Amino acid sequence: MKNNRGERMNGLLLLLMACGLFLAGCARTAPISYYQLSPLEVPGKSQLLAEADKLVIGIGPVRLPEYLDRLRLVTRLSPTRLQLADSHRWAEPLSENIPRVLGENLSLLLGTDRILLYPWPSARITDYQLLVEVLHFENQSDGTARLVVRWWVKGKDGGIVLPERRSSYLIPVTVEGREAMVGALNETLGSFCREIVRELTPVLVKPSRSGL
Repeated sequence: MKNNRGERMNGLLLLLMACGLFLAGCARTAPISYYQLSPLEVPGKSQLLAEADKLVIGIGPVRLPEYLDRLRLVTRLSPTRLQLADSHRWAEPLSENIPRVLGENLSLLLGTDRILLYPWPSARITDYQLLVEVLHFENQSDGTARLVVRWWVKGKDGGIVLPERRSSYLIPVTVEGREAMVGALNETLGSFCREIVRELTPVLVKPSRSGL
């Protein structure tokens, strides 16, 4: 009888411990929020360049450092220290989200649907190819969004039409919350696209030699 009673007590204790561990785990598990970059909100397509709708523009490769090629959002606390969020994540890898948004933004700003994302079929010929290396794309400890990129543009023959340059953008966050921080990152990407269009426009409207 004593042995049976002892076994029952041990079983009860094990059950209570298991329940306690389960409840503690539930208490520690926070719901996960997912975020996604989105294209610019432009009322209708731009009519900036009549020539642009005849051109094919390739986007990519767009390269990211390994520390950004993950789903957990990254915050830079110092030049050498990063923080990865447990409950705030990208809905898709940035290596896919950033090129797609670049393509959508340039389509809107240039007024063309002839945008190809890398890698495109070898049979497709691009008039211009935008190559991008993302160096920084994260919020800082004060929430400020920072984007630093190296980029250049090639022509149809593979020659450089816009030489490599480095562009940096800082967007302050005026509203608290992770969604506002992601929104600021989104704004840096929009600013980058506008710079691309400003720099590329003189190339696109340059008269051909046959017209001289």
